[in-house]
Amino acid sequence: MNINFFKGQLKFFILKVLNEQPVHGYLLMQKISENSMNLWKPTAGALYPALEELKKEKLVQIKTEAKTGRKKKVYAITKAGRKKFKELSENFREMKENFEKLMKDPKLSKYSQEDSLFLFNLIHNAMKDLSEYKGTLLEFAMLARTGKVSKEKRAEAKKAFGEFLEKINRINKNF
Repeated sequence: MNINFFKGQLKFFILKVLNEQPVHGYLLMQKISENSMNLWKPTAGALYPALEELKKEKLVQIKTEAKTGRKKKVYAITKAGRKKFKELSENFREMKENFEKLMKDPKLSKYSQEDSLFLFNLIHNAMKDLSEYKGTLLEFAMLARTGKVSKEKRAEAKKAFGEFLEKINRINKNF
């Protein structure tokens, strides 16, 4: 199954694999697939441009190796790449922990990992579609995080999200 959710994480997965060992492109695709719970394998058309971007950003270096008489490009992480990987790892770790908690919830046992990842992808795409509201949502998050949003306003926001979810539930019941 090809879950679009992971596409946004391609650079992270490349750096994750290369942090373990230098590899050539085909093996890199296989390792990324393993690291994405075998739910996604990037295409060559996505992988190689991403590798070139990482090279330009000096996060990856490319070496040519000729072991069998045939030249192969081997990709390795740089010191800057390791630093970037650590930054990305923290975000991914939190997301993975939240996903694993979600999958352990007994009330959600009838849904597959693919369903949950599809939901994450829908939310991610909805945020892109609602780009004019990103600032509004981030502003609310920042104000709430810094304690500037009252309990009443938090309750109001929670109620608004609840109403949104009730609408989604009504849509679901139509099928």
